[in-house]
Amino acid sequence: MKIFFRLIYVSFFSMCCLVSSSIAATLQDVVKDMQPLEAFVVDVVDGQVIFDLGSGAGILKNDVFTVFRTGRKLIDPQTGKELGQIETRAGIVAVTRVEKQFSYAQPVGKTGKVKRGDKLVRFKEISAFLQDSDGSESAFSFELQRGLQALNWQTARTGAELVFLHRDATLTVKNQQGSVIRQYQLDNTPVSHATAAASSKSTYAPVYAAGAAVTGTVAVTADDNNRSKKIRYDMETYGYTQGGGLPFSAVMGDFLIIDSQMYLAVIREHEVAVYKVQDKSTELVASIKSPLVKLLSVSWWQPAQGGKYLGVTGYDKDEEQVSSMVYRYSKNSLSLVEEQLPYILAGNDLDGNSQPETMLAQDFDQDVFFGRTIKQLQVSGGSVQATKYSGTLPVSYRVSGGTVLDGGKTAAYVLGNRLHLAIDGREVYTSGKEMGGSVSSVRYVQNPDDINPLFSNAKIELSPIGVDVDGDGTQEILIPSADLSAFTTVGGANSIKKTWVSVIKKTGNGTYMKGKIGGEYDQYIQAMGADNGALYLLTVNPGGIFSGAQGGSQLLVLPFKE
Repeated sequence: MKIFFRLIYVSFFSMCCLVSSSIAATLQDVVKDMQPLEAFVVDVVDGQVIFDLGSGAGILKNDVFTVFRTGRKLIDPQTGKELGQIETRAGIVAVTRVEKQFSYAQPVGKTGKVKRGDKLVRFKEISAFLQDSDGSESAFSFELQRGLQALNWQTARTGAELVFLHRDATLTVKNQQGSVIRQYQLDNTPVSHATAAASSKSTYAPVYAAGAAVTGTVAVTADDNNRSKKIRYDMETYGYTQGGGLPFSAVMGDFLIIDSQMYLAVIREHEVAVYKVQDKSTELVASIKSPLVKLLSVSWWQPAQGGKYLGVTGYDKDEEQVSSMVYRYSKNSLSLVEEQLPYILAGNDLDGNSQPETMLAQDFDQDVFFGRTIKQLQVSGGSVQATKYSGTLPVSYRVSGGTVLDGGKTAAYVLGNRLHLAIDGREVYTSGKEMGGSVSSVRYVQNPDDINPLFSNAKIELSPIGVDVDGDGTQEILIPSADLSAFTTVGGANSIKKTWVSVIKKTGNGTYMKGKIGGEYDQYIQAMGADNGALYLLTVNPGGIFSGAQGGSQLLVLPFKE
């Protein structure tokens, strides 16, 4: 069997000033550029809304975002299954200032109070009007409105929050105040939305700042005509083999090599267990009942002081706060070392020797779940203490779904289903919205002291890993990915269509390539590890995680080479 790395060059584009110049584009490029983009409010200072996307994600001054609030849950009356939550529009904000990793925005019109943790979406549920010199029933008008269905198109200009002006071969997009947001110099031939989705040919350079991650075919230039071609690496392998299974749906797991033997730690409802991974089977070697909290994640930890530990993140629904535990693993036995830790925990292998020597601990924030302060744990006299972490991490970093590499210089983390890479705290790469997709999630209360409490949901993602897949001496980033069109329910159980493992590789000239390793699966990937030239995955049938229905977990092993 072959693993195909369908690696596409990722290039950096300079910021384009749309007010003073037009961008050469086809209709499908316009549709792609103006698709909804999700962000979250980090803070509100002196009336200015600060959110977690900046120039690195293609944010431009005057961009318009809708503010969404979540309401009551929707429950299927026949199955009792939670289908989702009602989202209501609370107003719009317009971007006033753009930094590398975050942006400022100002509420517009009758927008209500915006608070930290609120969801923002660019170019969604915004009233729009198209003034087309070719007429309101032209082919261009039809295809544009069909391609941008997230906008609320209206037949009159009055009150429109976005105005599209199409004359000859120019399309100008203005906000309600008359400021130009986008301007395109169009190909004269309208292309249907269906054709656009199938086509990969374009001379359009998307408007992203330097350092943005741009996937897809790179724009062709006179000096670099061959760079528009996709690159594919082929690697001979034996293919995935069945490595045994578990008769239950694991919430999450983590792999570790102990004395040249692969071990797997997993969590399920109120239980932490360790398995020895053998040839086509798994052997239970230790288990322990956990405190009565909802278990969310587990990761190995081998501190410099010695010993092997498990950091388990939990949420106490009665106390309405994070309540985590540290267990010691020794001689095929687990023992509780510390409990009721108010931190979200994740082990990290900073020096790349496959031994996670650093356990990061992130504060719990009642408003947004993931707090701003990140510490590291230390073992001291049989107990665990939280101390200052000396490394530099991005403001939006999350230990859940994150990993720190290269001696602490590089941070890779999943936020909003995008993979972010930062070096020395500065973001250098942002992927498309297909990363993560964990089944582990928690519903928590934001204001427990109020008579009418507000609830929200936090996704606990699986952390990426650093592995030298192709043997060139440099680690690639491996991260679970998913078909996010499948996630139509809160929690997502039984809703996934396919998952796979993405590979991010840095090239010699500082750009990044994104590829895929192995096949696609119809189950969640809830544990991932590598050693001895092989990739280990734990895939999970989520049927039994939250509903109580029967499920299971399957171990897969993939050699990197013959």
